[in-house]
Amino acid sequence: MKNKISSLLITLILFSTVIFIFSIDKASAHVKKNHKPIICVLEKDRTPGQKKNCRFWRKQHRLCKLDIHCAVIKMKEQEQEIIDKGKEIIDKEKEIIDLEEKLGGTAFCIDIPFNYKASSATKVYQKPDRESKVIANIKKDQEFLFFAASQKNKNWYYIKVRKDVGCADGYIEQKYVIKKEVEDEDVAVIVGPKLIKIIDHKWKIQDKLILIDAEGTASITGAVQEGKIDQIIVNEEEELINSDNTFTHLLFVPTSGAEVRIIGNKNGKKVKELIFTIKVGK
Repeated sequence: MKNKISSLLITLILFSTVIFIFSIDKASAHVKKNHKPIICVLEKDRTPGQKKNCRFWRKQHRLCKLDIHCAVIKMKEQEQEIIDKGKEIIDKEKEIIDLEEKLGGTAFCIDIPFNYKASSATKVYQKPDRESKVIANIKKDQEFLFFAASQKNKNWYYIKVRKDVGCADGYIEQKYVIKKEVEDEDVAVIVGPKLIKIIDHKWKIQDKLILIDAEGTASITGAVQEGKIDQIIVNEEEELINSDNTFTHLLFVPTSGAEVRIIGNKNGKKVKELIFTIKVGK
């Protein structure tokens, strides 16, 4: 964007220079103080003598003084129009740049079902590090969309949060993250005697089949019985078990469906396996 502005400025300068050089014609270039302002006398307003004089110089393939004056004035008008237009474009470009810088790395939000919220006021960072750039400030109970835990530091989550007119992506510390659906409920009660339970979808066939409305990325949130499972692996990817004993996994579900295989381990040994299918349907 900035390169476009620089190119436009250079173009305007070159154009102005060409006009300046062209306007210095031998027929009108001379050193004289206190020049009277030139005026353009149109052909229809010229006297018979002026018309005759101009016809003579045109036959010599040159311009008469009146023609030169009209040409110079016309060029100056065009030059000013281009300069004014250029300034207008530059101002618009600057407005766009300022807006882009203000929004940072944001994208326009669609109707996203935010599934988590903040337990208290905190910040969203560009990297999973408090020393990195702050992307957004989070208020207590503000909602956001959870994506995944950081691969480098499991104590940080990658999320999407509303910011100004759009959405911003960044990292938030895991300790500030609460699952909306179970925030006021006892997970132990929700899980009951089961070691692993899916808590954000209703079963079409218990522990076998879940139906979703359309093809796309689906979020699977489950919970484990406290003290019974210390590691969750979903489709061969380890997922972080949150402080409230919940976990989340994102996967793409095509129209034909997708299989989900959840393994719960305790001290490195498998204690529970849950295998089911997610399909598009009603």
